[in-house]
Amino acid sequence: MSKETLEKIILEYLESHNTVSLATEKDGKPHAATVFYVNDGFDLFFLSSPTSRHGENFTLNPKVSGTINEDYSNWLTIKGIQLEGEVKEAGSIMKNSKLAKDYVKKYPSVADFLLSPQKLGQAIVKKIAGVRFYRLESSRIYFIDNEQGFGHREELLIERG
Repeated sequence: MSKETLEKIILEYLESHNTVSLATEKDGKPHAATVFYVNDGFDLFFLSSPTSRHGENFTLNPKVSGTINEDYSNWLTIKGIQLEGEVKEAGSIMKNSKLAKDYVKKYPSVADFLLSPQKLGQAIVKKIAGVRFYRLESSRIYFIDNEQGFGHREELLIERG
């Protein structure tokens, strides 16, 4: 498969899916967390709290791996993404208004939560104040497609300028 074709397939898959399950570790103890994301090319942006278990893990070790897939009942039809990269804090919701609007466009149900938390009460306003956007900069993405054969995967290395 050509690099251009693989890039197109991966971008379409990223745009048509909603969650990424991220694997982190701290002191040799693994942890997985699933987050909603929006993508800008091969980079994924998601919301989390720096005090969450995975948020604390990012601070100590920004290297993560992740998967994006569906819940298949037949292993012969499995398709999905495995990725590697680094997570970096991208700042507060208030400092990322365009990103917040992109997030609301993909997930309309969070509009008040992100853009008008005062409508939801003081407890939500306080909680939102600690939430941050994070950027997962992918360095390697594998597209899995068992329809092409058991364990078939194509690798895309992301070159950073």
